[in-house]
Amino acid sequence: MVRDNNNPGGSSRSRRPYRSFPTILYEMVDDPSTDSMISWSESGKSFIIWNQPEFSNNVLPKYVKLRNDMSIFKTFGFRKVDSERWEYANDDFVRGKPELTAEIQKRFMATVPPEVFVCKNAAKAARDVERVRALAMAMKERALAKNLSNLTL
Repeated sequence: MVRDNNNPGGSSRSRRPYRSFPTILYEMVDDPSTDSMISWSESGKSFIIWNQPEFSNNVLPKYVKLRNDMSIFKTFGFRKVDSERWEYANDDFVRGKPELTAEIQKRFMATVPPEVFVCKNAAKAARDVERVRALAMAMKERALAKNLSNLTL
């Protein structure tokens, strides 16, 4: 249990720290117990999936909630090194340097400037405000019409 200091009531709740997919992948590749399915290449600059069906059905689901979708590697900028086998590399995925995984981002997120998200969210917020204003105006008009009809009786 982790104490929640932001909660004035002082209650505690369990919290799992966020770990990115590249960090989790690094742990999988670096774990000697998974070497029969996934391990570092000899150079340590790539990893090899030795048993793809077993890896995607038994190992990957233990670490992350994903479908058996091997395209996740491409999403994070890993490139296939060897067409004959399941070997992938990324410049920031190197044996002995787990801190580099923090540099790996989803390709989509890495190519889109943050301003796009700010503008997109601002536009949505502006639309939401207009909807609320229109709804409030309609409610006022209904209340006014009801009051007028009560006065005429």
